[in-house]
Amino acid sequence: MDNIARNYKQNINKYAIFKGLKIEDILVIEMAFIDDLALMLFTLPLVSVLISYTTIQAYLGFRKEGYSAIKRSLDDSIIPAGILGVVITIMALWGEFTWTLPGSYNILFYDVYLLLGIVILSYSIAVYMEKRLQTTGIFALFAGLITIYYGVVGYRLGLTQEPLALLGLYTAYGIAGILGYPVTVALDRWRAQSVTNKASIGAWMVIFVLFWLAVIVAGILGAVIGIETIPAHLAHAP
Repeated sequence: MDNIARNYKQNINKYAIFKGLKIEDILVIEMAFIDDLALMLFTLPLVSVLISYTTIQAYLGFRKEGYSAIKRSLDDSIIPAGILGVVITIMALWGEFTWTLPGSYNILFYDVYLLLGIVILSYSIAVYMEKRLQTTGIFALFAGLITIYYGVVGYRLGLTQEPLALLGLYTAYGIAGILGYPVTVALDRWRAQSVTNKASIGAWMVIFVLFWLAVIVAGILGAVIGIETIPAHLAHAP
């Protein structure tokens, strides 16, 4: 990630305006950089913390109180998830439109970052409107597959100075996204079964444990990469 930090401030986009003028008359504008890559990286562990805390709290409450505890935990996550979803989506769209990173790094980072923002935002809206979560879950599944694919391609191309860390980060979040679908299916079923008081954890526990492991590992990797990136960005601010 260090080479991105060093090259970040060097990649200045130039845009020509006023079509029809001679080449020597074309006005070239140099756009200033806004260095927010480190902030982007730190939003990843924030997402992991929110997801882990919400689902683990919901599980523990479910064992004592039933589905009402799950609903309470999901409702409590609406505001922070909504804020994170909006922030991530706006930052990702800004990156997609401005291309401030060196070359293909814009595709590698902003494409999957935008998918993450959409998933988080969709989740918060679904919970707020009391809709089924599995529609968001199926979107998370395909977003997870895409994320893993991007990570594998980035690793094979040797992008970043730590391609293995890149592969690990994308794979962990990709697996979390894939497992997000059965997790949301389970939550929807428990809500439906709560009417008859027949809701039970059963074999779903294995899915939840794997989901938590993937989310926690992804959050740790995101935090470590973000911490390693901060010094280079502070030393070479745009």
